[in-house]
Amino acid sequence: MAGRSRLVAFVMLMLAVVAPMATELAGVRQAISDPHGSGMMLRVVGVGRQRTEAGIEAVAAESPTAIALIGFCGATDPGLLTGDLHVAEVFHSIDRPGPIPADPTLAGRIRSWADRSATRCVGGPSATVTAITGAKRKSGLRAETGSLSVNMEDYWAARVAAAHGIPFASVRAVLDTAGDEIPDYLGGMGNGIIHVLRGLATHPGSAAVLIRLARKAQIARARLADCVSGALDGPPAPSVGPAGLTP
Repeated sequence: MAGRSRLVAFVMLMLAVVAPMATELAGVRQAISDPHGSGMMLRVVGVGRQRTEAGIEAVAAESPTAIALIGFCGATDPGLLTGDLHVAEVFHSIDRPGPIPADPTLAGRIRSWADRSATRCVGGPSATVTAITGAKRKSGLRAETGSLSVNMEDYWAARVAAAHGIPFASVRAVLDTAGDEIPDYLGGMGNGIIHVLRGLATHPGSAAVLIRLARKAQIARARLADCVSGALDGPPAPSVGPAGLTP
């Protein structure tokens, strides 16, 4: 009987919750004290295409039944505010034809939680880019792809997951809004704090922007923690329809 219980626990421990950066996952680690007991594993996969592909390959090798990527994003929809959630229905890449759809069951589970908890959340496309994107480019991407947000990982994560036949969805919390400009050097945040400090040293005028972004990051990180602990920490809940905002 004990052996059967261990087998059931092993089978349930299959949801991988991954993030590009440790700071995006930090709130989740605090909110879920025992991820193993909750049937999930938490991993940081890295920023950008190469790190993401390698990170998701490593996660796939552990045979999860599904992968949920969480993280920050930049809004392209002017109606989105810092802390709003975007659960992409389809992932676009600016340099690859052929969008990749999200797993509707996993994405629907997150949207269902957002609806029940009255959390501001939208569906719709996202665009994966190669560098920090300014306000003008965000507007262009919205016109080109219909995307509601931009990120640097989702398309590549979805592509690797699809190659392994693993259901994949992404939930992003808005960090910078459609009109916000952020320093280009923050695209290298995955290289560590030294990279950011070097960028700040060569762009001292960006200090005020970084302070504002740090405050925004606290909001976005808390919303991601609420989402994972509410939507993914436990058995799936039936979808009850679209949530919060209308794309």
